Amino acid sequence: MKSLAAAVVAICVVGCTSHRAVSYQKLEQVQVGDYQCANADQYIAEVQQQLKYKGLIGKNPEDLNEADRQYNSRARVIIWSLRIGCNNPGFILK
Repeated sequence: MKSLAAAVVAICVVGCTSHRAVSYQKLEQVQVGDYQCANADQYIAEVQQQLKYKGLIGKNPEDLNEADRQYNSRARVIIWSLRIGCNNPGFILK
């Protein structure tokens, strides 16, 4: 996917209708950049919702299995890239 906006729509369509988290492969395809900063709060909320569907909110990463650890890690990278990057114009995460 070329933008987080498309990924968030896909995440919401899959996640919101079935209450199931998107796969790690889909999450791994998400790219973020400063062009999403206007809607960063919405994107962050969608990714956090995916973590909630996976049951990863409030979990200690060291207590997770490898697949959940990778999923949690990638979701957190997306969240923090938006939080930090939106205050540093010109960033992009692939």
